[in-house]
Amino acid sequence: MLAFLRRHSIRWQLIFTGIVILLMLIVIVIWSYYRILDITYERNSVYTQEIITTINQNILSNADTINRIMPNIAYNDTVQQYLRNEDPLARYELYLKLEKLLVNLRSLKQGILEIVLIGMNGNTYNCINCEKDIPLEEIPARTTAYYLGIHPLPAGVPLHLRSAFSEDYVIYVGVPVYDTATGAGTKIGYAIMVLDVNALVPHMDYMSQRITGKFYVTDRKGIIYAGNSPTEIGQPLPETLKIYEQETIPSTFKLNGENSVVHTLEVPEIGRRIISVFPVKELFRGLEDVQALIIGVFALLIAVLILCYIFISRNILLPLRSFLSYIYGIRAKGLESRSNRIAVRGYAEFDVMANKFNSLLDEIDDLVEELIESRTHIFELEILKQQAELRFLKSQINPHFLYNTLETMKGIALARGVREIRDMSDALSRIFRYSIKGEEHVRLQEEIDIIQAYVHVQQIRFEGRFNVQYEFAESTLNNKIIKMILQPLVENAIYHGIEPSMVTCRLVVGSRMGDNGQMIMWVEDDGVGMEAALLNSIRQSLRNQETGGELLPVSPSKPIGIMNVHRRLRIAYGDGYGISSIDSLPNEGTKVTLCIPVKEKI
Repeated sequence: MLAFLRRHSIRWQLIFTGIVILLMLIVIVIWSYYRILDITYERNSVYTQEIITTINQNILSNADTINRIMPNIAYNDTVQQYLRNEDPLARYELYLKLEKLLVNLRSLKQGILEIVLIGMNGNTYNCINCEKDIPLEEIPARTTAYYLGIHPLPAGVPLHLRSAFSEDYVIYVGVPVYDTATGAGTKIGYAIMVLDVNALVPHMDYMSQRITGKFYVTDRKGIIYAGNSPTEIGQPLPETLKIYEQETIPSTFKLNGENSVVHTLEVPEIGRRIISVFPVKELFRGLEDVQALIIGVFALLIAVLILCYIFISRNILLPLRSFLSYIYGIRAKGLESRSNRIAVRGYAEFDVMANKFNSLLDEIDDLVEELIESRTHIFELEILKQQAELRFLKSQINPHFLYNTLETMKGIALARGVREIRDMSDALSRIFRYSIKGEEHVRLQEEIDIIQAYVHVQQIRFEGRFNVQYEFAESTLNNKIIKMILQPLVENAIYHGIEPSMVTCRLVVGSRMGDNGQMIMWVEDDGVGMEAALLNSIRQSLRNQETGGELLPVSPSKPIGIMNVHRRLRIAYGDGYGISSIDSLPNEGTKVTLCIPVKEKI
C-alpha cells in the first residue's frame, strides 16, 4: 500500500486518504447506530426479565402463605367434625368454634376475603348457593391447594358487602377435605378460599406510567387476572398472544401491524403464566433524535475534512511547487544562480527545510572557496613531504649511533667493573630498541620485560626507595596488547606517586582475565596519592574523551600519560575500553585500572 501511494502525487494521496477516512466514518456511524439498537434491546430484555422475576417472586411468596393455610383448614379437627356432623345442635356449637378459627386464619394473609366450607352431606360455611359459582368439579384429588383462577364476583354477595372487594373479580383456591377419622381417604367436602385479585399479585397500575409495554398474569384458562391495564382484568388474553402461552423464550411478532417483543415465564406452582409485550417502535423511541444527531455530526465531519484538505493543500503543495521551481532553476542555470536564496511560506517544517537548504548553499560556497585554497595547499604539502622524506633519510644514522654509543658505555662499564652503569646501559638499550622497532601489538610478556628493565633503571636511580611486585596471571601472558601501554602508567606512578614520598613505597603491576573475553591490568602504588580536585579533573578529562567533549587543560602536576594511554586504547579498541577506573587518596596511593578485549593470542 505504501509503495502504491508513493507512485502518486501528494494531492492524489490526500484525496485517497480523505476517501478512506470518509468510508471509515460511514462504517463507524452505521455500526454505532446498530450497536445502540442492540444495546437498547438487550438492556430492555434484561430489565423486562427482572420485572417478570420480581412479579414471580411476589406470586410465589403469597402462594406459599396460602399453601400453608389451606392444609391447616382441611385437616383441622373442628373443620373435620363440622363437615361430618349432621346434628344441628352440635353443628351450631362447632360453627361458633369454626368462625373463631377461620377469622384467625383470615388475619394471617391480607387479601383473604372469605373462607368457604362445602360438605358432601350439604353442610356449608359462608356459602349461600355458592356451589353454582365455584367450579368444584375442577378441583383434582390432592391434598394441596389448587388455584381455580379468576371468576366474577358471586351474585349472592350483598351490596353492602361489595365494598370489601377491591375489584369485580375474585380468585378461588380450593382443596379437598378428606376424613381423617376413618383413614380411608373418604372425601367429606371442600375448603375454598376466596381471594382478592391483588392477594397473589401486587398492584401493577404504577407500571403503566413508567413502561410503554404491557404485562399480563393469566390463569389456567388464559383469563387475565392481573396486569398494568386494569380495564383488561377478567378479559381473555388476546388471540395473537395465546400462542406464546407455551413459549418460554423472547419472541417477536406483529401486533396491530407493529412489531412487538414478547417475554413469557411459567409459574407452575399456581398454574399461571406471566407475559410481557413491548412494541419495538416504543422500545426504540428517542433514537430518531440520536439518528439525526449522528447524521448532523457526520455532515459536520465531512465539511471539516474538506476544509482541512484545502488548508493542508495550500500549506504543502504551494511551498513544494516553489521549492521544486527553485531546484529546476538551479539545474537549468547551474551553480551560478545559487547566490539567490529560496523563500517559501507554509508549515514550519517548510521554513526549516528552506533554512537548511539555504545553509547548505552557504556551505557549498564555503566549500568551493576551501577547495580552491586546498588545491594551493596541496602543492605546498607535496613540497614539504619531499623535504620531510629527505630529512628522514638523513636521520636513519641516529639510531645506529645511539645503539653503538650504549654498547660502548656497556663495554667500558664491564671493563672497569661498574655493574650499575652496565645494567643501566643494557636496560636503556633494550627499552630504546623496543620502543622504535617491531610491531605495534606485542605479547604481554614482552611488555612486562620492558617494564622490568625500566623499573630496574629507576631502582638503581632511587637506590632502595621502592619495592616492586608483579601479579600477572599466567593465563594473560600470551595475550596481545598495544606496545608501550603499561610503561607510561608505571612511569607516572614512580614520578608522581613514589618520588615525592619520604618513605619506602611499594609498586604493584598485575593482570587477570575478566568477564566476556576482557583482560584487566592495573598499576598501583602507595605513594603520596592525589588531592580530590586533581583526581576529579583527571576523571572529567577521561569522560570528555569518551563523549567527545572539550579536554581540560593539562598542568605540570597532572599525569598526562594517563590521558595518552586512554586515548590510544579507545582508538585501538573502541568505546567501552581504556582506563576503567582511577582511585586515589592523599598519602595512601593511587591505582589505575585498564580494560581491553582479548582478541587473539600468540
